[in-house]
Amino acid sequence: MSNETIPDPGRFQRQDDPAAETGRGGRALSALALLGLVVGVPVLLWLLAGTDPFPTSLPTKETLTSQLTFTTLLNVLLFVVWLAWLFFVVCVAVEVSAARRGGLAQPVPLGGPVQKLARALVGALLLAEVISGPAASATAPVEHTGSEVAAAAVVQSSDQAAPETRAERRAAHEVTAQEHLVGHKVYTVAAPKDGYHDNLWDIAERVLGDGRRYREIYELNKGLVQPDGRKLELARLIQPGWNLVVPDDAVGVHRMTAPPSSATPSDEHRVGTGTTTDTAVSEQGVQESPGGLLGTGLLAATALAALAFERRRRIGASAGDGEVEAELRGAATPSRAAFLDRALRDLMAACRQASAPLPPVYAVRVDDDSVSLMLAPASVDPVGEWRTEDDGATWVRSQFDDTEALDGETIPYPALVSLGVDRQGCDVLVDLESAGGVVALDGDPHVASEVAAAIALQSGTASWATEMRVTAAGLPAGLSGIGDERIRIVDDLAAEVSVLEQSLEPVRADVLTGRLGRRTTQPSRLVVVGEPVTEELEDRLLGLTGPERQSLSVLVAGGHRAARWTLHVDSNGHLRVDALGITVTANRIGHEQVEGIAALFAAARQPDRPDDGGQVHIPAPARPVDDAAWTTAPRRVGVLGTIAVTGVPTVEEARTDQLAELVIYLALHPEGVHPKVLAGVLWPRGVTPDVSAAVVERAREWLGDDVHGNSFLREDAEGRLSLSEGVVCDWDAVRSLFLRARSASSRGEEVELLRRGLQLIRGESFAGVPEGRYAWVAHGDLERVMRRVVVASALRLVDLLGGDDDPGGAAAAAEAGLRFDPANQELWRGLIRARHAGDGVAGVRRTLDAMTPALRGLPVESQTTALVEEYLPTTAATGA
Repeated sequence: MSNETIPDPGRFQRQDDPAAETGRGGRALSALALLGLVVGVPVLLWLLAGTDPFPTSLPTKETLTSQLTFTTLLNVLLFVVWLAWLFFVVCVAVEVSAARRGGLAQPVPLGGPVQKLARALVGALLLAEVISGPAASATAPVEHTGSEVAAAAVVQSSDQAAPETRAERRAAHEVTAQEHLVGHKVYTVAAPKDGYHDNLWDIAERVLGDGRRYREIYELNKGLVQPDGRKLELARLIQPGWNLVVPDDAVGVHRMTAPPSSATPSDEHRVGTGTTTDTAVSEQGVQESPGGLLGTGLLAATALAALAFERRRRIGASAGDGEVEAELRGAATPSRAAFLDRALRDLMAACRQASAPLPPVYAVRVDDDSVSLMLAPASVDPVGEWRTEDDGATWVRSQFDDTEALDGETIPYPALVSLGVDRQGCDVLVDLESAGGVVALDGDPHVASEVAAAIALQSGTASWATEMRVTAAGLPAGLSGIGDERIRIVDDLAAEVSVLEQSLEPVRADVLTGRLGRRTTQPSRLVVVGEPVTEELEDRLLGLTGPERQSLSVLVAGGHRAARWTLHVDSNGHLRVDALGITVTANRIGHEQVEGIAALFAAARQPDRPDDGGQVHIPAPARPVDDAAWTTAPRRVGVLGTIAVTGVPTVEEARTDQLAELVIYLALHPEGVHPKVLAGVLWPRGVTPDVSAAVVERAREWLGDDVHGNSFLREDAEGRLSLSEGVVCDWDAVRSLFLRARSASSRGEEVELLRRGLQLIRGESFAGVPEGRYAWVAHGDLERVMRRVVVASALRLVDLLGGDDDPGGAAAAAEAGLRFDPANQELWRGLIRARHAGDGVAGVRRTLDAMTPALRGLPVESQTTALVEEYLPTTAATGA
């Protein structure tokens, strides 16, 4: 057999494929356009100007001041056109040079649209392989030996002989071949439309903002098996339906939490009433969450919300383990949790208004745009703004257009727990109360225990489960230290079951009809067992449940012979509930993670202590500045309120978020940051060096230059990145003013410096942070330090002005502190005193009206109650 180099016919797109021909045709037109502009313009000018097309000198004064003739006008126009042509040629040369060396071309002064046109045309030539650059090897044909051809022929023959076996093999291996997509942003190549075919250049232009970055997409995907079994070998040959990994800074592209299923687009899986309408997703259709995160969004969001609630009570002695909190922040989807919470409250309010019973919900699906309730039996009469699908088997609520507060409304279904995320990226929850019996969790014992712990954690922290009380056995002891004491760990399960049996009647209630009117009654209860139990305990646990919906639910890991539902989970974290047609990537949390979260709560419960000398330590900024420097700075970075970078041009929102995070991190680390460290901070899941370098360059361009032409984003000899003194951060200005107040020579000077510092406080620190970003803030003690410094300074100014004849100034100082720490009751007491001194009883009442919503469910401290009773003897703070 010869060694002739013949490409495997099954591995590449056919050279006469319409998509390939269309792409080559488009790039040929681009090549002709570039040739026409570079060569055609001089020819056209020669034809117009006759024998002397080239300007030999600048126009003279006499020419410009003499009577305008047609010849003079033509000469001026020719001169202008020649200048424009030369400028375009320079732009083309710059872009060609950059393309050949594989970098990004520096902006040509005044280049603007001309350089963009040159860039687009040169990029088209790159893809057409007219210009040879670093991607030439990527686009070179692949040579195959004769043995490879023979092997391909054998495979092809086998496939033709057994087409059913081939299809089965492809279906079995397709998803496995796509597991590399998990955790990455993925673009699916679009089908041809109106003669247009997707190509790497256009994809890079759309999602990365620069067509030349197609090389990055190529490098991320070359050699990877696609759903049709082929691989990306040539940058110019891609197929509809291929899934391409794109860099993390891509916009308008979602991150894949599970590899795509082998099902066709019509095989859509949905939660059904015991079955699926089409092909159910196989176990291989989902994958465990990437990066070792603490479960998926809702699990992390509920834990973080409970931690934030605990921290609002007091300034803790420390922030705790920043690594654990950073993982939570990176995984959490608080917007979905808030959306679900509000949708459930809205459902309760709508049912109450319509005097209708709550619908019989057994499962819920939540994405960024809608909440879907799965009902059994179906109901075709929705309430409020809810609409029906599937003949009443599903009720759907879209995102809210208004901001109407529903905080006071009761939430139904406290036993809703998120099992995980399905292949569409939706969080899937089930209502354990609707099972009407024991729910079993079998499969891999270790993973089943982690799933059980995740369910217990959610039930003890979720805002929609405030009426739930969790009794857990065989799970990490740290669970009892998480949340607001809703979770209780017991060592003797049999004894606990005896207690529950004695109190069974009071807790058994029809929660669908009873919850509409109840406010204070027995809470719902959940028993979670993280390990197999004896047959005797199986029977007793079964006796706690009933045949209908109950307010007492039981979940047992290890299986149960009389289970109404069985949750099966394998060693990879794939969870399915066959009775409901649910398949998800399971929420899981291990012993170490539980203890880490419990340590965060423990740190938050330890009260802060004064530093040496009885004062709060204020860390000195590396660059002392003041409010004047902040006000006049050409570039400003704000973190004491809604995050902001001002003085920069407007760019696409997704890019603004990324660039702002980079600039803010550098502003808070003025000593300089190595690019590798910065990449690890901004992309904790990893990023290629060329992508991180491109983002740094984009940030440099975004910040621009100062009046001397020096970039605001600097790089030292060792490559460390930092911001110039022209970029001022509000945290630096506030600290500088507060430190100067400490050494003020007079009381008046101290008051003035404190007042100037507090005027820079716009709100709570790092407000408005986009989801999934700024997890690095948790690594240090920054937020807690900011809080204690601002509160201490505000209280100092309140004390300085409270005993004087300036109650208004004292009130303003307290209000500034409360903008930063809205639930700080020491500041509220200072405001109550100041308002009483200025406005009497009316001022106190006005303050109490503002304090109640600001506390957001926190109990009123005894000192606050005593102060209110002093000023309003007939009114307690809790009743105001």
